[in-house]
Amino acid sequence: MSKQVFYKNPLLDRNDLRPYLSDEQFEFRESVHRFLEKNATPEFLRECDENKIFPHELIKAISNQGWFAITLPEEFGGIGGYMDMVAMLEIIGYHSASLARYWNINVNMVGGALVLLANQTAKDNLLPLLAEGKVSFAFALSENGSGSDAAALTTSAIPNDEFFIVNGTKMWISGALTADYILTACRTEKGQGKHEGISLLLIPRDAVGVQVNPINLLGGHMIRTCEINFVDVKVPKINLVGDLHLGWSQLMTVLSKERIALAAICTGAAQAAVIQAGQYAADRNQFGRSLTAFQAISHKLSDMQTLVDASRMLTYRAARLLDEGIDCVRESSQAKYFAGDAYMQIATNGIQIMGANGYSMEFPMQRHFREAKLFQIFGGTNEIQRNIVAKNLFE
Repeated sequence: MSKQVFYKNPLLDRNDLRPYLSDEQFEFRESVHRFLEKNATPEFLRECDENKIFPHELIKAISNQGWFAITLPEEFGGIGGYMDMVAMLEIIGYHSASLARYWNINVNMVGGALVLLANQTAKDNLLPLLAEGKVSFAFALSENGSGSDAAALTTSAIPNDEFFIVNGTKMWISGALTADYILTACRTEKGQGKHEGISLLLIPRDAVGVQVNPINLLGGHMIRTCEINFVDVKVPKINLVGDLHLGWSQLMTVLSKERIALAAICTGAAQAAVIQAGQYAADRNQFGRSLTAFQAISHKLSDMQTLVDASRMLTYRAARLLDEGIDCVRESSQAKYFAGDAYMQIATNGIQIMGANGYSMEFPMQRHFREAKLFQIFGGTNEIQRNIVAKNLFE
């Protein structure tokens, strides 16, 4: 494997995506890549990660590109569909998985819930701002005592005149530190089952009684993950998103979209890790020849690229089904867990190929290793995704 061959970036010129993307969507991918090459350099991303800096100016620049409008309805300033989404997120993930996660939280999770469930006033007020990147959101579901059993949440919202009174603690909430609103899953009624009596409330981050505390994690430092405490927080009843007590079942409609988005992010990030490992191996000489001349290294790189290619096909297959309105619960879970596991394996192999340099904070491979693990956990652990696939197969 020569250096010149490997330096031909396998991210953009891909014939295997021709059945999925139009010429315009290929051009869009290239424009996203060019923009981030200029505005999100490796040096800048490293600084944000090491110093836990939220990239306000970069987010503003991305907003000006119209990326936050992707998949939102045209009546609110939105453009494009789900194929545009995966085409874009794969490229953003290639540059920064954290940056792509921020888009997913805002547009896919909260934006998607608002489109499907919010009252018309909330849609009219917030969705045009989201399309322009002028409002930011976080999504609060997880709690310390529930974990993967998210429906066992205990944060309560008790009706009182014109308000809900919210009390409880949410954990592992990405983007809460900079959010304007936090879409929060609360228990509003004790039903016969734990999935009953859950409602979604849009809570202003600056409301009295909301306390947001960042948590120090292994990776994803650019977009802080937080603990949120709600202490007698008054939330107007008009901030209810969806139907009272039916929030859990209604929330399920947005999860397939999120899983496909996470798979696209993993695919792009894993591709970056393969390229970084391959470039290092091509440049590094041992025993008088390039590392790529050793079969142990070239086979490892071949396996890594094959994992990325398989992740990409699972992701685009699921996205096409979603785009055409076809049920894709199984396919979205398959894409999410396969791509997440592939990213982790690729990052681990990348460090092995690069040796001590891969383990060094001077090289970006260590960030891939730290961030890859997150994708096996959040958005529904990969074990939960396998349960979903198994249920689809056997029930």
